[in-house]
Amino acid sequence: MPIEEQIKAVEDEIQKTPYNKATQHHIGRLKAKLARLKDEQETRRLKGGGGGPSYAVKKSGNATVGLVGFPSVGKSTLLNQITDATSEVAAYDFTTLDVIPGLMEHRGAKIQVLDMPGLIRGASKGRGRGKEVLSVARACDLLLLMIDVFETHVDVLADELHLAGIRLNERPADVTLTKANRGGLTVNPTVKLTKLDAEMVADICREWGYLNGTVVVRQDITEDQLIDVLAGNRVFLRAFVVVNK
Repeated sequence: MPIEEQIKAVEDEIQKTPYNKATQHHIGRLKAKLARLKDEQETRRLKGGGGGPSYAVKKSGNATVGLVGFPSVGKSTLLNQITDATSEVAAYDFTTLDVIPGLMEHRGAKIQVLDMPGLIRGASKGRGRGKEVLSVARACDLLLLMIDVFETHVDVLADELHLAGIRLNERPADVTLTKANRGGLTVNPTVKLTKLDAEMVADICREWGYLNGTVVVRQDITEDQLIDVLAGNRVFLRAFVVVNK
């Protein structure tokens, strides 16, 4: 079965399965499988040359700040105000078609600020060159989520960033995985687990190919946090919301 059909089948099963104590383990395994399949799909896309054109941005300065937002929310205006850049400003959507860098100085530090093309719903799936924009966002040190005071759908931006593997204002879960050649999988929590039990931790790890070894869990994690650890390709960034009127 093609990987796209496998993903659709798992998504459908998750959607139709009611979440309760009896189905918690089953849904946890399904979510782990779905994340693994999507990760595999993206890896195949990149290896097959399906990445498409990308934005070439040379990092400079002591830190990089990315301006993320819908089209026409004032990202270019802000960039022009606080840096030496001259990003085009106009009263229509998608004025910015490339990543425009600018440099500002603050207390002796040189900070690179990137004005990125506007994100739209579905960007994480490639709409509006969203994958390319999100790849630039992943490389930043800080994100400013810009929204219009009359269109405060910051949750849409956060969702697209999350789907692209970007975790905002979170820390990586304190979980250590050590592989072995034999002996099965042992889960050693050092704290009380209230969201997952040891059996579910082991099941999710097995779905990602960890069949033998030790899993040390040092915080009360969720299934999504564990999946992030297993995926190993998430980025954790600080972010602030900027409201423009």
